[in-house]
Amino acid sequence: MRTRTPTAHRVADGSPAAPLLLHRSENPWGASPKAVEAARAELLRVHRYPDPRHTALIDALSAHYRVTTDRVAVGNGVDEIIMLLALALRDTGRAVVNEATYQGYRKTLEAVGLRIVQVPLEHYRVGPAALREEMGKGAALVFVCNPHNPTGSVLDAGAVRSLCETARATGSHIVFDEAYAEFADDSFTSALPWAREGGGVSVLRTFSKAYGLASLRVGALIGCPDVVSRIETVQDAMPYHVNRLAQAAACAALEDQAFLEQTRIRTATARMALCSCLDRLGITYLPSQTNFVTVYLSGSAPEVTRQLLADHVHVRDATDMGMPGWIRISVGTPSDVLTLVRHLEAALASDH
Repeated sequence: MRTRTPTAHRVADGSPAAPLLLHRSENPWGASPKAVEAARAELLRVHRYPDPRHTALIDALSAHYRVTTDRVAVGNGVDEIIMLLALALRDTGRAVVNEATYQGYRKTLEAVGLRIVQVPLEHYRVGPAALREEMGKGAALVFVCNPHNPTGSVLDAGAVRSLCETARATGSHIVFDEAYAEFADDSFTSALPWAREGGGVSVLRTFSKAYGLASLRVGALIGCPDVVSRIETVQDAMPYHVNRLAQAAACAALEDQAFLEQTRIRTATARMALCSCLDRLGITYLPSQTNFVTVYLSGSAPEVTRQLLADHVHVRDATDMGMPGWIRISVGTPSDVLTLVRHLEAALASDH
C-alpha cells in the first residue's frame, strides 16, 4: 500500500478547518434556535436544581405523542433509560438483542447481570421470525432497533404488528428503539400505537439526533404505566436526571416542528447526494432510512478509516458493531458530503 502525507481540509483562507465529524449521527444543522434560546435562558437559574419529576417535559411529550402522562418516562439520554429499564426488569428473565446492532443494549444488560441471547440479522435487516421464536421460548425483555443502527433498514408494518402481538401473547416485553424515526419515510412503521395502550410494548425516542440536542442528553420512553412506574422507582435512587437546560430545550424543540421538518428535508437531500457519489465511485452501501449510510469496503475498512482520520474526517468503523468490512458515515451538509467524498477517493486510491 502506498503511503501519503495526511492533509487536513481547509477553509477559504487556507487555515485548517474543524474536524469533519461524521461518526456519531449528529445533526450537522444544529438545534432549533428556539431550543437554544430556551437553554440559554435557563443559565440564569443554574443555581437551582432542575425539576426531579420533569413535569413540564413529560407534559409536553404526553401531548406530542398523544399519550397520558403515566405512560411517559424521561432520562439522561436513551442510554440511561435502557439502563433504568434493565434495572427495573432484571428479575424477569433473559433478554434478547440482535448480534449486529447498537452496542448499548448488550453492554447495559451484561452490566446488570441479565442473561443475553443474540440473534443474527437476516440480509442486514432485523428478522422478526427469530425474535418471535425467542419470545415463544420465554424471553422476558427484547430490544429492537427500528430504524436499525447501523444498517439503516426499517421493519414493515406487518413485522411490527407481529412482534407486538407476540410480546403480548407470550408475556415478553419488547422495546422498540426508534432513535432515528424522524428521518424515515412512509415505509417506516412506528410501534407507538401499541405503546399508547395496553402493555408489553415500549418505544424509545431521543432528542440527540433529529432535534440536534446531543450534548444535552434527553431521552424518552413511551410505554405502559407499570413499566414507567418501575423505571421511576429506580430513578428515585438518584434524582435530577435531566438538567434544567435540557428540560427547557427539549420542550422548546417539540414546539418547533417546522425546524424538525427542515432537518428531515435537508437530511434526505444530502443523503441522496452522498449515495449518488457512492454510486459514482462504485462503492456498495445499504439503503438507509436514517441520517447515516453504511458502506462496504471489505478488508479496506480499517485502513480507510485510519486514512480519513489522518485527514481529520471521522467516520465509524462498524467492526465493533458486528459488521466487519463496513463503515458507517453520518449524513452531513452538502459541503460535508463533498469534502468526505474527496478524502474518501484519496483514501481508496492510496489503499490500492
